[in-house]
Amino acid sequence: MKILWLAHRDPLNPRAGGAERIIYEVGMRLIKNGHQVSVLAGGWKNCEREEILNGIRVMRFGHRVGPHVALTVHLLKHRYDVIIADLGHAVPWISPVLLRRKTIVSFLHLHARSLPGQVGRLLAYFITALEKLYFIIYNNSHFVTISNTSFADLESLGIKSKNISIIRPGVNSELFHPAIKTGYPSVVYFGGMRRYKRPEESLYLLKELRNEIKDLKLTIIGDGPCRSNLEKLCVELGIRENVKFAGRISDSEVAGIVASSWLNIHSSVTEGWGISIIEAASAGTPTVAFKVPGVSDSVENGLNGITVENGNRQSLTEAALEILRNPEKWRTSSVKVAQKYSWDKTAELWEKLIKEITDERHSKEDVKS
Repeated sequence: MKILWLAHRDPLNPRAGGAERIIYEVGMRLIKNGHQVSVLAGGWKNCEREEILNGIRVMRFGHRVGPHVALTVHLLKHRYDVIIADLGHAVPWISPVLLRRKTIVSFLHLHARSLPGQVGRLLAYFITALEKLYFIIYNNSHFVTISNTSFADLESLGIKSKNISIIRPGVNSELFHPAIKTGYPSVVYFGGMRRYKRPEESLYLLKELRNEIKDLKLTIIGDGPCRSNLEKLCVELGIRENVKFAGRISDSEVAGIVASSWLNIHSSVTEGWGISIIEAASAGTPTVAFKVPGVSDSVENGLNGITVENGNRQSLTEAALEILRNPEKWRTSSVKVAQKYSWDKTAELWEKLIKEITDERHSKEDVKS
């Protein structure tokens, strides 16, 4: 089958995240199974306009608006068996619907929760209003989402449950696997550098933990708009010597740091799932996090981590101390949780759904003929 995956960013984008990870892992496996997968996305400064990524054809047009403008012409020139419209960045893809192309909608989480502080009020209002129109725009489309929380979000937007499938993300256990832990207490943050991710909470937590855990170190992985403020906050809190900013590093380096750490910190306002939480678990590293949508799905309390009331820093500190004082207890149970997930299984479920959707379309075409 010829599959077109619409995304605002592609897996090679410097700002790529969980949504793009799903595209890459699933797309790569679909290609191995004999399908053709193309990604149409926006680009960035000085990027290549077209690339091949492990068999996935990546086409880039403009920046944010560019792919939406280019899509209509592209669909008039090219035929695909199915189109996957990724809503990882909120703005809906209208062209496939208007041109009556068979479309599966990939929905990760409700953006209305993550917009405050990210964008201005007017834009936040506009995006929130767009989300409420999904049930009209994609009235005849099937939705794929990644957690029970996001399933409920779709229902709240008026999407019928019969038109929603849950396909959870996988984990690369060959990359994220247990390793020797550091000889000193260590924690890691690799949950993203955007405001709604609240990376500063890792610093506030470290400040409290340092009084109880001797020689404690924090490694912050990633880069982005929040980094400069985090570095300033380190100095203000008097913990600069306890924090290492690793910046943007390779996947293997990320996996190595995560596996060697005693504890992972996740502080986001909301998630669709929490891919990094399961990656940490696969490496034998439990997570402490606030109990928010998505995260409450990926953290199994008492097994691969602990969630606490959203915003309660004291409870987060207590949870972190519980794990740091007995790290070996959590290692095995964290790995067991992660073993439930694999990208092979995720891709298998995607392929099954795509075949069902395309078979349904072909059956209707046969009836018409």
